[in-house]
Amino acid sequence: MRSSIFLLFFIFFQSIWSQEVQPKLNDSLPEVQQPIENEKDSIMITNQSVKSESVDSLVVKKKNKKKKRKVLDSTATRYIPYIKPMGLVTVEDYKILHFDGSETTVDTTLSLKGEYEFNFLRKDYFEYLPLPNMGEGFNKLGYNFHEDPLVPQMGARVKHFGYFEKEDVNYYEVPSPYTELFFKSTFRKGQNLDATLAINTSPKLNVAVSFKGFRSLGEYVSSLSRSRQFRMSTQYQSYDKRYRLRLHQTTQSIENDLNGGLTNDAVYFFENAPNYVIADESGDPVLDENGEEQFQFYDGFSNRSTLSTQIKALNELEGKRYYMEHEYQMLPIAKDTTAYKVKVGYRISSENKKYTYTQNRVSTYFFEAYNSSVLDSTDYSTLENNVYATYKDKKIGQLKLDIYHYQWKYGLGSNEYEKDTLLPTKIEVSQLAAQAKWAKTFFGLQAEAEGYQSLGKDFATTALKGSFGGELYKNISVTASYKYRSQPLNFNFHLFQSDFKEYNWSNTELVNQNTATKEINVFHPKWGAISAAWSNIDHYGFFYNTTPLADFNKKFKVNVIQSDRKIDYFKARFDQRLDFGKFSWVNNVQYQKVTQEEKPEEILSGPLALNVPEWLIRSTLMLTSSIFNKALFFQSGATFTFFTDYYADQYNPMLAEFVTQNNTKIGEYPRVDFFFNAKIQSSRIYLKLENISAPIEHLINIDTPYDYYAAPYTPYRDFTIRFGLIWNFFQ
Repeated sequence: MRSSIFLLFFIFFQSIWSQEVQPKLNDSLPEVQQPIENEKDSIMITNQSVKSESVDSLVVKKKNKKKKRKVLDSTATRYIPYIKPMGLVTVEDYKILHFDGSETTVDTTLSLKGEYEFNFLRKDYFEYLPLPNMGEGFNKLGYNFHEDPLVPQMGARVKHFGYFEKEDVNYYEVPSPYTELFFKSTFRKGQNLDATLAINTSPKLNVAVSFKGFRSLGEYVSSLSRSRQFRMSTQYQSYDKRYRLRLHQTTQSIENDLNGGLTNDAVYFFENAPNYVIADESGDPVLDENGEEQFQFYDGFSNRSTLSTQIKALNELEGKRYYMEHEYQMLPIAKDTTAYKVKVGYRISSENKKYTYTQNRVSTYFFEAYNSSVLDSTDYSTLENNVYATYKDKKIGQLKLDIYHYQWKYGLGSNEYEKDTLLPTKIEVSQLAAQAKWAKTFFGLQAEAEGYQSLGKDFATTALKGSFGGELYKNISVTASYKYRSQPLNFNFHLFQSDFKEYNWSNTELVNQNTATKEINVFHPKWGAISAAWSNIDHYGFFYNTTPLADFNKKFKVNVIQSDRKIDYFKARFDQRLDFGKFSWVNNVQYQKVTQEEKPEEILSGPLALNVPEWLIRSTLMLTSSIFNKALFFQSGATFTFFTDYYADQYNPMLAEFVTQNNTKIGEYPRVDFFFNAKIQSSRIYLKLENISAPIEHLINIDTPYDYYAAPYTPYRDFTIRFGLIWNFFQ
């Protein structure tokens, strides 16, 4: 009975809705059409058969003068996107879209740039000096103060080197599923993997899922590093490119076991291994019959885990962010085009971060504590709204206006100690800001201007930027720029609390740090590039090591300092590549000088606030060739790195910040890395012998000291063999 009723209903509805002409179903990947001669854009206007006397075959003509009514059907004119057949797709069709609006294609080439960027950060380490274990942090060999965010941050900046900010999340536009696998070996008991999968459900919608995870056990005590970083990004764009939606979500956790560096005794055993001076009970060296010091051979400290360190602790940075962006374009510059004059958009970003420091057994390294164990935490949440509009015109150029609204909440973990009643525990502030950008080309020369101004009083930022340049004569390009920035210090300069008694402060008198930079760049495709920058800094803020000299490297005390002296920072850099057949010689040379204002009325000039090496040199000699009937393309060579000695910043693991000090220098150590990289189809293989100069130098002279450091009392990496690969899959 039920089957009969169902059959009757089915026949009834089929007779009602059935038509004589069935609509044609279009696949998301239509058949290849013959090219149209007058096609000028990727969006084609296809005219179906149209009668000469009527625009539409369903228009009803009447004798009276009433308004004619048109009925739309499947034969009406519409926009149909041109979709490239998969047989014509190349690697250039796989696009990576960035936050700033720029785009790049998937890079499967083997180059020296790829060799420099095959590392934990996937960026050039020229001005970075990595700490002993991977993901532990980086000391700086040079500065660019205008690359920092315009608004104040939570602090713990060392933990943010590998943290994915909203500007670091990429979006994809791919014609077929795309996968990238990045793998690199770590030091011990772990690996480093960064995987990305991008798919498209249609040409309009692309989704990418990425995960980066690593684990590395360092050579020293309490130096385990690990991270879990998930990113998911989505982009939807209409066929006519008028509307675009971007979404992304990130969940990140970066953990590091901490040791605080070597003790004074461990520094001696590290530098002088394996020959040590024999000493008597009073510590004086024992002399032989010729009056020379006697030595004892012991290679036990070549195992770095036997060297004593300051502490055993853990710090962790966790973060979660949700981001959304809408963008709509209007006023096309011409008919049948996807280029528009006006663009309006809205962005919203909500992010929560938490930084924790845990030390189960307290030592005196950070002076006294309120309890036998330490658990410090900092919570930071930000809500950012951004409304923007862009206008493009041949006469005016490109003009963009932005309005920002920020809400910051910076909070410190509460404890039942007396210090909670003496200092505030949080900072909550809102800020409104406006930004304008302009760019235009005059006779082949590019001019740009930019201004940013906070409208609120608290934590306000002012920034100006202008540049002008282009090709002047026979492939010689010159660009001159001026940058000014007045911005507040990070929140941990203003307020910080800890279970350690010496690490509690509330600084309400801090003012903005001002930086003005004049820069010029000259480039020639054959002879290289030269750049020079002059920076004038007022009210420079920094953490300073105020430990008494008698307790240096036994204890660690830090104060927040804002210098009242002007600082002049000059930086010049020369980059050149010379090719001789299959050989290439690539050089990067940087000169830096810091001049700090002195006050004649004061006997002591005060601490040197900004310290950098005077010379920083990197030189690579490389062979490029192919073997096995050009089935394997390879690059092999050696990279020489050197920087002059300077008062490098010291790492404070409790703050996760680098601290200025003027007592211990590092540097003057030439370092050589050997590499062999190969490319087979879409995969690239990397092999590297890091710091190979260390064993060679000791093989020549066994008494050569181990004097390579990444920070005071924190050694650089020993000789290590590491390998990895990048594999791109195009399905």
